[in-house]
Amino acid sequence: MVEPQPPLPPVTGARDVNGWQVYKRLLTYVRPHLSLFLLSILGFIIYASTQAAFVRLMEYIVDIIGKGGDISRILIPAALVGIFVVRGLGSFLGNYYIALVARSVVFQLRTEMFNHLMKLPSVYFDGNNSGYTISKVTYNVEQVTGAATDALKVIVREGFTVVILLGYLFYLNWRLSLVFLLVGPLIGLVVSYASKRFRRLSRRIQNSMGDVTHVASEAINGYRVVRTFGGEEYEKRRFRDAADKNMTQSMKMVLTSAIS
Repeated sequence: MVEPQPPLPPVTGARDVNGWQVYKRLLTYVRPHLSLFLLSILGFIIYASTQAAFVRLMEYIVDIIGKGGDISRILIPAALVGIFVVRGLGSFLGNYYIALVARSVVFQLRTEMFNHLMKLPSVYFDGNNSGYTISKVTYNVEQVTGAATDALKVIVREGFTVVILLGYLFYLNWRLSLVFLLVGPLIGLVVSYASKRFRRLSRRIQNSMGDVTHVASEAINGYRVVRTFGGEEYEKRRFRDAADKNMTQSMKMVLTSAIS
């Protein structure tokens, strides 16, 4: 049996790259799909604009009721339907085209990673088990790209919503609206802490998924040896431990997301 070689050393300075630098590098893959990306942003702007339109309509209804006037039985329902139709259109454009960009980026990253693997020397494959390598191509790419596009979707959609609603609040009463800005630093601290924890947990989830893939791959590829030596229970325990670790890290991610 050939002795496994030690894994290749990490690229110098790779750990020194912060999250923003990684995110900017990931966004370079979006450049070929810029038109679709801009179309998704347009959809999110439309979606955010309907929020302010809905607030204005509610204000109009309250004012009429407060003054004892009659609410139009045709105009108000038609306005509500119109707002939600436009909102649905904006939501569709934003979500569909950002998803299309995300899948295109996943395809490009996976293809580049696989092509790069085909050029690596045999010492790399001797020093790294197949489970972790397969996990990087299948699971890690999916998670990184999904996290990036989800973050971008939230930033654009909710960001425009906040800006438009805040602008409308300043239009109504700028002095009272300044109170909302006081919570800005607190929100910034929460987001900063949550993003760092997300990255840390994401690395753990990716590593634990590599364990799951590795254990499953070994058991499936060596099923004859496992059955010959009666190792079924041992392999079951190994897989259960790896899957349990993955579930624990995933639930930590969900908990952090829910709290933040």
